[in-house]
Amino acid sequence: MDPPAPPPELPEPPAPQPPEPLGPVEAVCRLQRWYRAQARRRRFLVIVNRARRRRKYLEERRRVAQRVYATEAVIDEMKARLAMPFGHRLVGRYAEAREAEAATRVQSLWRAVRAKKKLVKLVGEQKLQQAAKKLQAFARRRWQRQRQSPLVRSAVENPFWRPIQEERVKLHENEVLKKRKEWSSLTGRGLTEAQLKIQAEGKYHEFLEGAGRWRYDVWRTLLERDQTRQMMEALTRAEGKGFDHPVTGLCSAFLLSEASEKHQNRVA
Repeated sequence: MDPPAPPPELPEPPAPQPPEPLGPVEAVCRLQRWYRAQARRRRFLVIVNRARRRRKYLEERRRVAQRVYATEAVIDEMKARLAMPFGHRLVGRYAEAREAEAATRVQSLWRAVRAKKKLVKLVGEQKLQQAAKKLQAFARRRWQRQRQSPLVRSAVENPFWRPIQEERVKLHENEVLKKRKEWSSLTGRGLTEAQLKIQAEGKYHEFLEGAGRWRYDVWRTLLERDQTRQMMEALTRAEGKGFDHPVTGLCSAFLLSEASEKHQNRVA
């Protein structure tokens, strides 16, 4: 089969043509449309501003009317109290009650303002603590990723995890062959060669059965030694530098600071 023919080349797009010059009639029409639009916009803003001024004026008049009505109601009530027997005492008590009510309102407003300020401060402290906890968690995770865990370090130090060395195997083989050559009926404690073979096979099976447990005990001993070393380093750092720079990952900085305060209180 013949290969397919290449697609035809697309023609280049035509170059943009410059706009034709406007005639005098079209230019005049455009200027008129622009002027009418600006005039409509000015008229709309005039209406909006007039409505705003009217609304402000009405609100001021309403507040003045409310104050006047409240004052007239107070005056009428005081007149009615004065008309009663011992009216001057009732008027004095009424004035004291109004002053106490006004003081209570001012106190409630002041307490609300103080509560809002305390709330803002408390929210800021909580956000700061949350940010500090996030930074501490990030630093701990980063430090833990960079450092080796005690299990890894103990596994590296464990001799059972190291590769078998040919030299050590040859030395062990030479020791076994040397002991085999030195064997005699006297060193065999009166046992025959077959009995010694059975005894050696039994001890070898016992060794194989306890090898796994022995390896685990060695690994656990190395792990406990590493953890003990970390605790000793933490205590020495705490004694040398104080509780301001604790070792990350062993305990909380908050607990260390609390323990430091308790210790200082006991000493004092």
